Amino acid sequence: MHHETFPMKKILTIFLLLLAACAKEPPFDPVEKFKDAENKMQKFKYDEARKAYQEIQEKAPDRSYDADIMLRIADTYYGEEKYAEAQVEYRAFINFHPVHRDASYAQYQVGMCSYQEITTIDRDPALTRTALKEFQALLTKYPGSPYEEEATKYITICRDKLAEYELYVGRFYHKKGSYLAAVGRLEKLLKDYPGSTAEKDALYYAGLSYQELGEKAKAISNFETLAAKYPAMAKEAHSLITKLKTQ
Repeated sequence: MHHETFPMKKILTIFLLLLAACAKEPPFDPVEKFKDAENKMQKFKYDEARKAYQEIQEKAPDRSYDADIMLRIADTYYGEEKYAEAQVEYRAFINFHPVHRDASYAQYQVGMCSYQEITTIDRDPALTRTALKEFQALLTKYPGSPYEEEATKYITICRDKLAEYELYVGRFYHKKGSYLAAVGRLEKLLKDYPGSTAEKDALYYAGLSYQELGEKAKAISNFETLAAKYPAMAKEAHSLITKLKTQ
């Protein structure tokens, strides 16, 4: 009998200690936790903020797909420059809340995630194309949104970057002596990205490439357009035209 009472007392003590520990822990308050997370966001403590938002999702299941929390989790990744993760979260937000007041913001951020990862013009332009597509989607899906002006600005930048890439490839072919390949890329540039920052050089190198191919009429046409659209290049363009006409 003596041997049985000691373990029972020990079990009772452990039980009481556990009960006391549970009693000390305050009930989970998602509103207070959200305020805490927002405070961390303002201090740029993105990792801590994300953990707080995720805790709300775990401990308050009814708020698992709360729009504000989903968006803020995406923002924490964006703030940390983890653009691939951020893009996944922004897309999830749009899927769950396509007509939410912040859906246009999420769509804008999807574009920005790709844009932020764009590097120099001599790299694969896939990210630029993706960013361009997402900014264009914003204009289509959310016309008149507060992000329309910014998206339009980035559309122009992306188009210029893609045109610069085509110019980079076209000039590479021209310098290599692959004139047919050069005019193929440069004509595509002129057709797809009219008025881009690369247009002037594209007209010039397309004209030179046509000249090398012995296609005088096409060469002259490019130089004439160059002279008409870019007065600073008019003198050189007219000089090239004169030489072609006297050959």
